[in-house]
Amino acid sequence: MTGGGDYIRSVRRATLPQEIVNSIADLIIRGIWKPGDMIPTEKELATRFGVGRSTIREAVKSLVVLGVLEARAGDGSFICEPTSKLLSGAFRWGLLLSERNLGDLVETMALVEGECAKRAAQAPSARAVYELFALHEEMVSCKDDHLRFMECDKRFHVHIANMAQNAIYTNIAATIQEIVQVWYPVANHAKETKVAIVQEHLAIAKAVRAADPLAAHEAMSRHLLSAGGRLKGFLEKRTSVTDVEDPRRPLSQW
Repeated sequence: MTGGGDYIRSVRRATLPQEIVNSIADLIIRGIWKPGDMIPTEKELATRFGVGRSTIREAVKSLVVLGVLEARAGDGSFICEPTSKLLSGAFRWGLLLSERNLGDLVETMALVEGECAKRAAQAPSARAVYELFALHEEMVSCKDDHLRFMECDKRFHVHIANMAQNAIYTNIAATIQEIVQVWYPVANHAKETKVAIVQEHLAIAKAVRAADPLAAHEAMSRHLLSAGGRLKGFLEKRTSVTDVEDPRRPLSQW
């Protein structure tokens, strides 16, 4: 197991798993942790970063989604070999997902997923429309189950992309949705946020069912811009993490 002990910084007020994701990514980029290395245990990481184990658990799950870590039952989590261009690309996108370029991400999402919604509404099959509304109904029914709600949200967007019948759009939209999951757990817990998401998704579904490409494009773009605005507001309110500790200070002195 590779510890990287002298390089792990204690994160003050790290209420976001994203902060841990960024810290682990930095260790990998700097070559302190290399492909094939096993990272420290959940308990040890929680101690070193100065956060709860649930925060570490969520960060590790996000890195598994990004293809950066591989979780092996009974053995631990390991740094993946960057053999897949898609996964390494997703990792880079994940690192780009930060406050300073959130606008760029939202713009990209609006362009890609807006076009997907437009194409999905051009000649939607009855079956595809039925599945779209079924996903929306599932979201409504599981608003109190955050993980299910998050999964339904992702599936809704990927289904729209599939309806566009363009494999490249589908892959891009699916990758973006996976990256967005890094922020989702901390930005969309509020009840009023979920209500807004449900309403915005309904507007998209209705436009697709009406076979109105322009309305579908507008509804999707409006939804993504609104979601980006909500996330930006959340990040602006959040107390930024400031670390003045020496990253090379031995763990025994923490």
